[in-house]
Amino acid sequence: MTSKMRTKLREKGSKNRCYFSGEFKKYGFKYSDRNKSYALPTILLMNIKDEEHQLLTDHLWFNVTKGFRSLGILQLGDQVSFNGRVKPYRKGYQGRRKGIQREIQIDYKIDRPTQVKLIVSVHNFERDQFLSENWKMCNQIYEMYKSDYQLRGIPLPYPEY
Repeated sequence: MTSKMRTKLREKGSKNRCYFSGEFKKYGFKYSDRNKSYALPTILLMNIKDEEHQLLTDHLWFNVTKGFRSLGILQLGDQVSFNGRVKPYRKGYQGRRKGIQREIQIDYKIDRPTQVKLIVSVHNFERDQFLSENWKMCNQIYEMYKSDYQLRGIPLPYPEY
């Protein structure tokens, strides 16, 4: 089952790269392994639209690629554009622990964003830059949202460094 908004995203198809835009909301990180020993920085964009300004979905998470990183640290409300390809993915718990049953769904995302550009900046000052390595960037993101992570009981991703 696909959300109504993501149906519009799906309709773009996956054969061609398309233009998209979205509004920056926040950064985060995700773990790429079961042991939670390797974190990757992520970015949340809201109100994803196509080249005709048609709303395709209310939000999408992306890995912080070289293109997003090159913009510097974004502020709430900044708007970015990029090209990408729509891609289906499996959503839901896919582990094997007993007693946990979650419905697996096919959803849609935008894959491999390129030509990332800042199109509207809410602040007119020079942007701070992220630290160069992923682990340093994840710790930097943690510090940006420290109170939220602590409320949810999420520890610093790389405390030993």
